[in-house]
Amino acid sequence: MKNFVPPPFKPDLLIRGGHLQTLASLRAPGQQIAADANHVVELPDGDAIVLHENAAVDGGAVDGGRSAASDIGRTGPLADRTLGGRTVVLFHGLSGCHGSPYMIRLAGRFVRLGWTVYRVDMRGCGAARDLSRGLSHAGRSEDVLAALDFVARRHPDSPLAAVGVSLGGNQLLRLAGRVGAGLDARPEWFDRLERIAVVAPPIDLVRCSENMERLSRRLYNYYFIRTLFERIAPAVREREHFQKIASLGRPKTLLELDDRLTAPLSGFQGALEYYRQCGATHVTASNPVKTLVLAAKDDPIVPADCFTNARWPDRTRVLLTATGGHAGFVGRQRSYWMDDCLIAWLNRL
Repeated sequence: MKNFVPPPFKPDLLIRGGHLQTLASLRAPGQQIAADANHVVELPDGDAIVLHENAAVDGGAVDGGRSAASDIGRTGPLADRTLGGRTVVLFHGLSGCHGSPYMIRLAGRFVRLGWTVYRVDMRGCGAARDLSRGLSHAGRSEDVLAALDFVARRHPDSPLAAVGVSLGGNQLLRLAGRVGAGLDARPEWFDRLERIAVVAPPIDLVRCSENMERLSRRLYNYYFIRTLFERIAPAVREREHFQKIASLGRPKTLLELDDRLTAPLSGFQGALEYYRQCGATHVTASNPVKTLVLAAKDDPIVPADCFTNARWPDRTRVLLTATGGHAGFVGRQRSYWMDDCLIAWLNRL
């Protein structure tokens, strides 16, 4: 993958350093994008995820135009049609959803380029919030598999691509690596997954947790914990363990949150076992899919040595920029170089 030449990155002159780049990435996009259709995908344990579909602008629109339907569970022509062309599936990060700024930006750009796009709400997130008793976490690669399996079956003649940002990037990389290592069964459509891209994935969860324990990262801990608690699914709130934890007050760090809540509610003995089992760094060397890994040296959340210390196959291109923050990469005139880079990578399909 050494022959891939990314577009030049010229950071915004006023948005300097990893912290400002990270904060700037949260700016709401100028335009929203409504889904043409929403699909509930049930998971083996009874939870569900929701896929928000946008058909390519230049092909596949129903009845000669774009549909404004929001049709969770819908059947009929819109839900049943299969399309050719290229298809990309987008996975969000921690505390994100299909409406996160980067999800909206990427969806809008891809559909204008002729792609069919699916933005995934992972379990307990966005439109899937009321459909789950479990939590989304870094090891939910089986949920990524469920989303890709639905899209692959819906588009049997389409080449597939996927993008994962932050936590979604770890989940996506973990799936590809586990399939490549033979730890998970290889889906019949897997060879159609021609390219993937991940942005700032926390592949070494132990290292990331150590970084987040630093005093200078307490603001990030506060933001993530507050956002996660505000969006906890009702069925999770009803669980006895959650009520017990909530009665003790909110955790102060992500490590405390994962040790007290994420790990026990997800079947792990504690945060350390969760981190060791779910970080994608253990299987990155086995990934058989052409992959772009995009990260920044000044990312305040995922340290750069997560990527320099990992083992990568020849089919993976690791692009580590000097600046960009955590999934920021804001260029001149408030442009988003991250989006340009991802599109340049996937448009090589």
